[in-house]
Amino acid sequence: ARLVLRVRRPLIVGITGSVGKTTTKEVVAAALMHPEVTARIGLVWKTPGNMNNTKGVPLVVLGYRDWAASRKQMVAWLCAMPLRALKLATFGEYPKVMVLEYSAGPDGDIRRTAALAPPTVAIVTAIGPAHLERFGSIERIADEKASLVRHVPPDGLVILGQDNALAASLDTQARSPVVKVAGRGRALSESIARVACRYFNVPDALVERALARRPHVPGRLNVLDLGAFVVIDDSYNANPLSMQLGLDTLAERGAGAARRVAVLGDMKELGAESERYHAEIGASAHRCSDLVIGVGPMARHYEPDHWFATSDECAQALPGVVRPGHYVLVKGSHSVALETVVSRLRTMARSELAAV
Repeated sequence: ARLVLRVRRPLIVGITGSVGKTTTKEVVAAALMHPEVTARIGLVWKTPGNMNNTKGVPLVVLGYRDWAASRKQMVAWLCAMPLRALKLATFGEYPKVMVLEYSAGPDGDIRRTAALAPPTVAIVTAIGPAHLERFGSIERIADEKASLVRHVPPDGLVILGQDNALAASLDTQARSPVVKVAGRGRALSESIARVACRYFNVPDALVERALARRPHVPGRLNVLDLGAFVVIDDSYNANPLSMQLGLDTLAERGAGAARRVAVLGDMKELGAESERYHAEIGASAHRCSDLVIGVGPMARHYEPDHWFATSDECAQALPGVVRPGHYVLVKGSHSVALETVVSRLRTMARSELAAV
């Protein structure tokens, strides 16, 4: 992968953050991959799915669009990689711009991936308590995220989330110009995309046309109007920062609903402070919603109105809890599998509409 990048020299937009990095990746990529934009800047690739760690980033650089389905396929890929790399480095189609996501999770080391694929434009959305079991402190997480900023050349650009103190403070580690962008959630992602596109000299009017398409990002603050009730599907993953954003969104958007319901799963990888973070989010959940449902062992610390050991148990009990007119947030760490709850809510909504 390093050979291909050194020969082809694409401009890289690198994105990281404890919350919002995938949505921002999708929004920035959607703007840069608009046909009218690619006509100006050339072919654009993006990180597919969650291929954002030390294994995924080099695979994306080599043109793979998914993980190997088996060990046998991975061995076949490894055998073919030298020839594949040679082809991409010499005469194969290759992007002018790459929008890459960089993870600091258990299998992701931004120091290594940023050294492999140094960004021309680095974006840090927000920094907070995530993967604390591995890093031990928020300060070490911030230093890991800062690796992306430190790899940007002087003629590049660093874009930081202004409303997050740790992200905003990374300006002191940049060698390039820095732009700080205000906002949270989808609004922040779209504002970042506007700044990134200006770096590539894309006219503002064209950027707005591209953003109007609003790319769908499953499981991440995805508002589903199911007719009988509305669901905020934020089930892909969770940490205290993203959980609070989900709750604030529920409080704001569900203000006129018959009832606001928060279905909250465990937040994983928070280390020794896990109980405290869960208790704090639980207090916020009771302020932002009318009913709190906890799923998973640590979810007991939310002091929920209803508690279930698993997402399957929660899904089975939902018909007795969620009613037409409710506004429901579903959020938890990926391993809690709250997509099961979202699927159940979809089925319930179809049944309600059929009955009408």
